[in-house]
Amino acid sequence: MLRFTKDQEAFVLANRRHFNAAQTSMAALHTNAMIGNALPIPKDVWGMWDREGIEVQRSTLAVFNDLASLSTPMPIGKLVHHFQTVSDSGGVNVSLDGRSKGRTDKPVFEYHGTPLPIIDSPFSYGWREVEAARTEGFQLDSAGRANSMRRIAEKMESLVLDGDSSIVVGGDSLYGLRTHPRRNTRTTGQALNGATGAQWLAEVVATLKLLHADNFKVPATLYMNFDDWFYAQNTDFTSGYPKTIAQRVMESGGIAGIVTSDSIAAGQIIAVVKDRSVLNILNGMPMTTRAQARQNPEDEYNFVTMAAVALEIKFDADQNCGVAVSSLA
Repeated sequence: MLRFTKDQEAFVLANRRHFNAAQTSMAALHTNAMIGNALPIPKDVWGMWDREGIEVQRSTLAVFNDLASLSTPMPIGKLVHHFQTVSDSGGVNVSLDGRSKGRTDKPVFEYHGTPLPIIDSPFSYGWREVEAARTEGFQLDSAGRANSMRRIAEKMESLVLDGDSSIVVGGDSLYGLRTHPRRNTRTTGQALNGATGAQWLAEVVATLKLLHADNFKVPATLYMNFDDWFYAQNTDFTSGYPKTIAQRVMESGGIAGIVTSDSIAAGQIIAVVKDRSVLNILNGMPMTTRAQARQNPEDEYNFVTMAAVALEIKFDADQNCGVAVSSLA
């Protein structure tokens, strides 16, 4: 999961403190009101909601969480982040006196952008629900907020895998691992769930070779369908062979790790080089819950679960990219 920066923490805490201060002020102004209330949200309630959000992310964000170690904090106001590609230029001169006779051609610099969207999902409680909860230890029904948290978590996972074609800033679109135009791709007619050990090995090696062809000859992380990998973990490589398909695949070399998720399609293998020169999670705001303003004691208590994240996929001036996707035709 993403970590909050100090500025992000301050942003969230300021919102919650302002909301509670506004409720206290409203209560003082409406002492004799016949309906409605103006209750601050206790600190332990905010803490419980934050823990619920963490639990949802742990259970939902398999691919996103695995890439979170490559995150870079971003100002919440930044709409797009750019990375640079540089063409090769000139040569290397070798001499004894250090007087360079190499060419002085200038390299060509190009900038490529990744939009940073804000995703949000609101939920609310009526003032009577909050008043009833006050008398019962502030046990507000969790269905609405749990749904919002799960929807945000699922969208975060979806953005990493597929991006969002509706998000375009200055001609730059938001792509994911399965949609980026520079990714390396292949199609296959071989399903993995039910395949032999040799067929499994062939599909994995073919996917890794897509990266090798782009000069990424380093261990890669594979993202696979949960049921496919479960089959591999519980099926012998061949009859009488003392190892499972999964064990033999891991011995094939070039694999840094396996991450499984139901978000990965059956028969699909996504191989990525987990390095900041290839991938970057843009962290404008980790998933959090914010309170929205109330004007009257009988207004609803409105909240919004939000996050500002995106996956930046990099490539070089020769279009080499450290992402490979193998899918069923």
